[in-house]
This record gives sequence, structure tokens and C-alpha cells, in this order.
Amino acid sequence: MVEPREFRPSEKLAPKMNLSVLLWFALLVLPWALLALIPDMPSAFIWIYLGANALWLIPTLILVPHYCRSITYEIGAEELVVRRGIITRSEDTVPYSMVTNIIVRRGPLDRWLGMGSLHVHTAGYSQQQGAEAKLVGLVEYEAIRDAVLQAARRAHVGTQPLTTEMPAAGAETNLAEIGNAILAELRAVRSRLERS
Repeated sequence: MVEPREFRPSEKLAPKMNLSVLLWFALLVLPWALLALIPDMPSAFIWIYLGANALWLIPTLILVPHYCRSITYEIGAEELVVRRGIITRSEDTVPYSMVTNIIVRRGPLDRWLGMGSLHVHTAGYSQQQGAEAKLVGLVEYEAIRDAVLQAARRAHVGTQPLTTEMPAAGAETNLAEIGNAILAELRAVRSRLERS
């Protein structure tokens, strides 16, 4: 059995997130301030515009470090748990037996700061667009990925595909045989669910 291990993202995560917010602000919000250069535009426009944007920018920059400190990851014996949130606390639990894929992501800021993120996908949510669990701000992302992969491999050992076969379709196949085959398949599924 694996000893549960709890850890937090790197302290570099908060500066990275604040830098990302400032870059988006510079690219998407500040260019609109150029409207102040229009000759008939009142001079108060620029101050109102920047003041209104400060109403969301300043609280965001203040809350990001608190949010980053709220994040914890736990590599448990049976599952991976991600906890986060300041006002609304969220907890994502991913059983290792459901893990199908782990993606390592490293954007330009991540590479510059020496970090990476893990995106954990499962079989149960294959229709979902994003990962079921995201571990962001990891300095030792490769070692953590390997630990999660090993736990997932241990969870998958001993699982076998269901082997109950349906009788061949034909004129001589009776409904009782089909019903018995369906019942055997359902029992196998139930047994497998009870074990997990």
C-alpha cells in the first residue's frame, strides 16, 4: 500500500498567475485606452476607464496568492485528490482505477519559471472537454506524474475484460439462452463494480 502524500504547488505559481493577469490586461484592456487620443473624447474618459478596470484588476492581484495557498494535492493509496478555493472550496477525487491518460503541460511562463502542470483524464468522463484533475504549479512534475502513473498501473493490475459471451445469433437460438447470457453479463458487471 502507498503511503498518502500531500503537497502544495510551488510558490512560483502566484507570481506566474499575476503575471498572466497583467499580460492579459495589457493585451486586451489597455489598447482601448487609446480611444482617449480621439480629439472630441473628454479627458475624463481615460481616468474613468482605467479606474473601472482597477475595480477588478486590484482585487484579482490581491486574491491570487491566497488562492494559490489554498491548493493542495494528495496522492493517496486509492485516489488522487485536488483541493482548492478561497470562498468556494472544491475537491476533485480521481480513483486511480479510472485514470486513462496524464498530460504534462508547460507554457512559456511555466518553462521560464521551471514548472509544469499535470492534467489527469479518466475513462468515466471521456465526453468531457477538460481534465478531471489539474495539478498546476509543480516543480517536480515528472516525478509526480510517475508516482500517479505507478499508482494507476497498480490499480489496473488484475482487472480483466468481461468474458461472458452471447450465444451466436441464429434461428435456433432461444430467448432463454439470450436472457441467461444477459443475466450472466450483468452479474459480472455487478461483481466488478462491487470490487472497485
